[in-house]
Amino acid sequence: MKLLKIQGKVQGDLSKKADRCKIICIASINDEPIAIGGIKPKTNSDFNEEKADLPNLSKEFEWELGYLFTIEKYCGKGIASNIVRLLIGEFGENNLMASTEITSNPGMVKILERNGFRHYGKPWSSNIHGNYLGLFLKFR
Repeated sequence: MKLLKIQGKVQGDLSKKADRCKIICIASINDEPIAIGGIKPKTNSDFNEEKADLPNLSKEFEWELGYLFTIEKYCGKGIASNIVRLLIGEFGENNLMASTEITSNPGMVKILERNGFRHYGKPWSSNIHGNYLGLFLKFR
């Protein structure tokens, strides 16, 4: 969980966060982890009125693509794209949600869009880092 600690955007006990994942993908070079992603139970609050304001869609999603992070020196090499592709492939053709920073992380927005996600609802300010987040949904 060293990668999530470096990222600094996941709160709480990181080992418990990892334990609840359905699937985790970790990329490494010479046994050193450099990127991570996972399929985890959805963040229910992302659908509520204070965030994306799509409470009626919440019941259609159980799982979230999340914890995506690549160490900076390896960014731009397609690693996150491959992790997303592999996770979606293993997960199957079910509805899947993701939330990401929409202005400060345009690369992740593009990765999500290339993999069938679309932005829904309104953006909201993160309580952790203050950047604006968007809710991205992939329907089967």
